[in-house]
Amino acid sequence: MEPDMAQLLISDKALIVIFILLICLINGALIVTQVRKPMFYQSVKLMMIISLAIGDILFALFPLVVLARQYFEADLTFMTCRLITNTTTYMSFLIHFVYGLGLVVLAAEVFLRNRIQSIHDNRYKIVTAVAASSVPWILGLIIVLPLRMSNVDYENYCINSQSLDSMFGVSVFLPVSLSIVVSIVLNCVHLPTSQQGQTISTNQLPIVVSQQTVAQQGNLTQYPPQDYAPGNVHYNSLNSNPYPQNAASYPYPANQQVMNQSSAVNINLNQGVNTIQVIPTNQRAEGQRLFLISILFGLMVVPIAVVMLRAADIVWLALMVKIVVTKFVFWLMVARSCLTPLIMISYSNL
Repeated sequence: MEPDMAQLLISDKALIVIFILLICLINGALIVTQVRKPMFYQSVKLMMIISLAIGDILFALFPLVVLARQYFEADLTFMTCRLITNTTTYMSFLIHFVYGLGLVVLAAEVFLRNRIQSIHDNRYKIVTAVAASSVPWILGLIIVLPLRMSNVDYENYCINSQSLDSMFGVSVFLPVSLSIVVSIVLNCVHLPTSQQGQTISTNQLPIVVSQQTVAQQGNLTQYPPQDYAPGNVHYNSLNSNPYPQNAASYPYPANQQVMNQSSAVNINLNQGVNTIQVIPTNQRAEGQRLFLISILFGLMVVPIAVVMLRAADIVWLALMVKIVVTKFVFWLMVARSCLTPLIMISYSNL
């Protein structure tokens, strides 16, 4: 069965236009969801997500637009050697390197977020967020670009003497492996935070916990109705005035846990000394999200790298099979710039 090249060209034209629009719209929506959050420029997480979204938009507006011109224009004289080299460098190597390291930075940020002392200097927060979100791009410019572009013979048929094994190893296989391993570690390792062990000494029993205090970092945990039913008034032995009705007295035994949406609070009573421990539970949810994104990232960019590396060794049953496989892995790689941002948008509340 011989492929119909005219029909394949039409399908390529339709797909390239659809993906350019989808990538720009989805990543634009992702950027909007992040910048609408307060003080986003002080958050390493939000700035890193914005940086990755900008990278995907550049992927649509630079290499995909160049490819679209090839599909739509009959005169291909605009495809100079330097343009071809720059396009393939960004599309096949740089964007994957940056995205993989970006996932590693996001995992490291989740792990360290509640394990370092709070920083109150806003300028330091801004500098840290911008610097951390720039690390993948800086490393890409230092490692990937010289490795790919320094071995091109621009005057002699645009030949690149750089080994594809080393290029894909550094730009695809290494970042994919790092992102998966780090996300697995993030899901498995749970160390105490710097907020644990905070001790408040008091001889007053029982402990009074107001609904407003418990709900500061999430929705109020649903306690049994009898614990905070209207009319229950609790008096402080040192004060004749009753506590408000939205306060409830909980004579917790040792290690009783009060859970809300984003943290677990352990209140221990030992000889009149209350130890309050705050254990983040969002780490597990964010770790699962990053693991899912890392797996999808690998499944969608590794196949085209394998096909390109082994193109000379693969024995195709027919020309149609070769075309279908190569186009499938290419459009799968392009679709990654739509799918992973969609996952980030769906988990934007974390």
